[in-house]
Amino acid sequence: MRRTLILIVLLAGVFVCASYSISELERFHKEDPQNIDLAIELGIAYHDAGLEGDKDSVTKAIRILEDVLKRRDLGLARAYLGSSFLLRARDDWNPFGKLLNLNQGIDHLDRAVEGNPDDILIRVIRANAYANIPAFFGKLDVAISDFEIIVRVLAEEGLSIEIQLNARLKLVQLYMRNGMNDKAATHYEWLKENAPDSQATIMAGEELER
Repeated sequence: MRRTLILIVLLAGVFVCASYSISELERFHKEDPQNIDLAIELGIAYHDAGLEGDKDSVTKAIRILEDVLKRRDLGLARAYLGSSFLLRARDDWNPFGKLLNLNQGIDHLDRAVEGNPDDILIRVIRANAYANIPAFFGKLDVAISDFEIIVRVLAEEGLSIEIQLNARLKLVQLYMRNGMNDKAATHYEWLKENAPDSQATIMAGEELER
């Protein structure tokens, strides 16, 4: 249930998914520092704050998730660590530091997916992260491939159409960025047929008209 909730939140384009506030999670972690699940949740909360521009939280996310991986190699922790490095690359004014953080982020994200190829949540984290970096870094096709796998798995598992909408919208946007308008149109047609009045369909139509 917990992983399903995080998946839904990620596909909705929102990253804040902690059950408690950061201050509460910090207190719980201080009381039980050996609890890996709690450490991961705190790392995710820091990561989410970093998405909103909190640079200190990005540093804290990297620190705690690296500590988790020293104790146990967990794909979810590695995926969020990779995404956190990409956030640090986003904020780094030094081009050498930016490239170093970018490469570290890519390495962790790819290792997370390679070690857990059937984990749809980990693939969603990588897809979202790669969708947000410039195309010249060569990861646009990976993001597209991940989202194609995501929509296929969601359909195969019979999950509600609403959960698929933002993944389909992402594919429209990414295919347009990649100059593949016919592919974008295919996903737009799916949106029009299955959810004609949804915000995702409206936004996809606007994307195609640009």
